[in-house]
Amino acid sequence: MLPSKIKNVLANADNRDLLISSAFAFAIRILGAISGFVATFFVARHLGAAESGYYFLAFSVVAVVSAFSRVGLDNTVLRFTGSSPELAVDTTLKSVLLILAVSSLSAINLYFFAPYFAAQLFSKPDLAPVLRYMSLGVVGLSVLTIFAMALQGLRRVSASIFVLNIAANLLLILSLYLVSDLSAMKLAGVYALSSLLVGIIGFSFFYLFRPRESKLDISWRALFASCGPLWIVVIMSQMVQWSGQFMAGAYVSSEALAQLAVAQRTALLSSFILIAVNLVVAPRFATLYRNNDMLALERLAIKSVKLISLFALPIIGGMLVFPSFLMSLFGTGFTEGAVLLQILAVGQFINAMTGSVGFLLMMSGHERDMRNVTLVSGTFALVLTWFLTAQFGIVGAAAGTAIAVATQNLLAVYFVKKRLGFNTLAVWR
Repeated sequence: MLPSKIKNVLANADNRDLLISSAFAFAIRILGAISGFVATFFVARHLGAAESGYYFLAFSVVAVVSAFSRVGLDNTVLRFTGSSPELAVDTTLKSVLLILAVSSLSAINLYFFAPYFAAQLFSKPDLAPVLRYMSLGVVGLSVLTIFAMALQGLRRVSASIFVLNIAANLLLILSLYLVSDLSAMKLAGVYALSSLLVGIIGFSFFYLFRPRESKLDISWRALFASCGPLWIVVIMSQMVQWSGQFMAGAYVSSEALAQLAVAQRTALLSSFILIAVNLVVAPRFATLYRNNDMLALERLAIKSVKLISLFALPIIGGMLVFPSFLMSLFGTGFTEGAVLLQILAVGQFINAMTGSVGFLLMMSGHERDMRNVTLVSGTFALVLTWFLTAQFGIVGAAAGTAIAVATQNLLAVYFVKKRLGFNTLAVWR
């Protein structure tokens, strides 16, 4: 019975194309996930719980500041390069020009205000030099993200994942392997320089793979009309992801913060399935919606959910059953974070089961709906994680993060149903 169903699936050309493309993206994404996991492993083992807590907190700050500095243009670049390759070059170059200006200003401000943030927001004065050394990473992370999104829109999956997820992690691992006395401060500087180098690599890939027929210009007005709502989406999505660490940074010790950071990065291993599928389907969502082929759009969305669930659920199950073993891999002082891993894995379970709902809304021109979703979930995340962290410490921070992730995805499911007419949770169809 099962083989005949498989044959029926493979008999469809669209199904074969999706499976082959997703399998390739999956294989490349595995390398990205492994590199991220190994980088976290080496940082935690090398620096220890206290020092790595400062490094991970500084990185979360840089990630949020970078999201602000990209002014929503990462998803705008993905949308226009995916649906209209003839606009790829002009859209990408204008976006990079704007982002260089904004991210440079943000990096300068982060550098000079690092002592204030460290002492007043996080009550950790020793965080200040780590923040300063990593501040230049705002520019590198912003630029490499834009080129990775452009490559994804052009369906250059392997190049996109290498730029976004692999290259900087490889440089971090190499530096930790070659230099034995790296502190959190020095490693922050290594990340900043690595991100700038990866940004240059991203530009090289984009120049190599750019569409030769990409001669049309996009107006600044059209660019801002798309990126405005998406700016809020990206910032508030970062709040959902990193609010737990922000609040924990103000209420708990550096050691407990390191446990949360490592648990969150381990839980995110399950999301590499979702990201791999998104790399394939996001440009197709934009094309199918532009062609008004709603039936094919629904079929592609449901198939992607089934594919994500099939591969992600066993990984999440392993985190729920063997959390202590997984956390012990990072060294002494991390095993106590086993319950944090279990809590965060539940949030990733909801993330996997809902599928690519965020990209469905953004690639179909419903950026404002996704903006509203992230405004609600991001604000909810900040309030909830603050309250739960103040009441329950590090466990509350993990619970608030997991609930916020689930809330964002379930709200997006509602708007997909409202705007596009189908429910991505209906995987039995």
